[in-house]
Amino acid sequence: MPRKCPRSCSSTHRRSAISGSTIAAPKRKQIPSDPHTRTEYAVALARCGKYESALENARKARVLVPHYTRAANLEAELLMDLGRNEEALETIETFLRDAPEGALDVTSRAHMCGAKSRLVPKLVAADEVVDDLVAFAKNKEVKSYLRGIIAARAAKLLDTIGRYDEAIELTKLSKNIRDLPWDYPAHTKRIDGLISTWTSEAAARLPRGEADGSGMIFIVGMPRSGTSLLEQMLARNPGTQATGERNDLVRISGLIDPPKSGELPMVTDLSRLAAKSIKKLSSMLANEINARRLRGTKFIIDKQPFNYLYVPLIAKLLPGAKVLHTVRDGRDTCISYYMQWFNGNHGQCNSFGTLGRYYADYRRTMDAWKSLPAPDQRPEMIDVSYEALVAEPERVMREVMGFLGMDFDPIVLDTAATDRVVATASRDQVKSEIYTSSVERWRRYEKHLAPFMRHAGQYFENA
Repeated sequence: MPRKCPRSCSSTHRRSAISGSTIAAPKRKQIPSDPHTRTEYAVALARCGKYESALENARKARVLVPHYTRAANLEAELLMDLGRNEEALETIETFLRDAPEGALDVTSRAHMCGAKSRLVPKLVAADEVVDDLVAFAKNKEVKSYLRGIIAARAAKLLDTIGRYDEAIELTKLSKNIRDLPWDYPAHTKRIDGLISTWTSEAAARLPRGEADGSGMIFIVGMPRSGTSLLEQMLARNPGTQATGERNDLVRISGLIDPPKSGELPMVTDLSRLAAKSIKKLSSMLANEINARRLRGTKFIIDKQPFNYLYVPLIAKLLPGAKVLHTVRDGRDTCISYYMQWFNGNHGQCNSFGTLGRYYADYRRTMDAWKSLPAPDQRPEMIDVSYEALVAEPERVMREVMGFLGMDFDPIVLDTAATDRVVATASRDQVKSEIYTSSVERWRRYEKHLAPFMRHAGQYFENA
């Protein structure tokens, strides 16, 4: 689910990227000298995208208590986020070498092993850490939330070295530890209402807002379908600004049709969308997006995958905005989604069975939106194939950039050269050279996919 990420890190609560706990960033006037509070402040800064400031505060916490594991782990993770991998490895190894024996309990060692695993294969061989990760994941002396993270990281390494059944076993362990709720009948019922609402005559008659959405780009699709890669490539183009996964549309939708606690908003009640309200909401949304624009920015990107739920709403509130829908083989998408650790509540990927139901609901939602006329009832929109993008990046990017009104620049093909920090689950992958090794990954796990195919098999030929 989209993370709730407010505009100011000093004015609200956030979920820690490392522990998942809810924290409040202290007021800037008084930053405490207590190492725990300063570390939590560093986490809040990181969640605001202020990685350099977060790193500075994590290091200050370690000055106060050099062998404070949480601060050391955070320092290493932030260095990796900033692409300073050699420094991260040195931080981890120095901590493990110099920490007093009493400071290295099993949870501390598990923390540092989990951080080190992110350096595979850049600086660390998988064989160096994978078995230790598996052992920590199964060790009930390690705190449960950390065990869940480590089990997920172990699964990814097991996948890279071909131990596929063990990878599934560790992923299941991670899911069982996390134990997230997911009511798939309720979700399907809400999707039914969403589609019915926005394909109705009442929706067709809704006026459009007056804000100018031109230059606003929304990349939508299933999580793990290539949204981050596409954003990263477009962000290399001069005059194009990537803003990550924003929740502007989520908030606006919640104002129109407030959801139950814990649910993602879906607009199924149009009673609050009178002409005056649409004009106001249109201006509010455009102002929020434009407030983030850097000088010289012509195109601004929001790559929140779950915005696929709001495609018709975009047409009404931001006339002129365009949508890129990333499309990837659903079996590959869902294996990657299943095996990924998320800080937010992604209960839909608890199992291959729940993923099959979710994927089927997603597909029929997008099919419904494609049936609507553009630009009045949906924005101008194209599908972008992940498989084609990694196989023929220049051809695909020429088509995408032409659709968006951009001149093609070969700089977009050099994804590894960027120093941009990516805060999503794909943060390590998208800084690599473009690779095709994830295409048809599902074949390695085919024997585990029966529950997924039971619900989503109609979307695959020869299923």
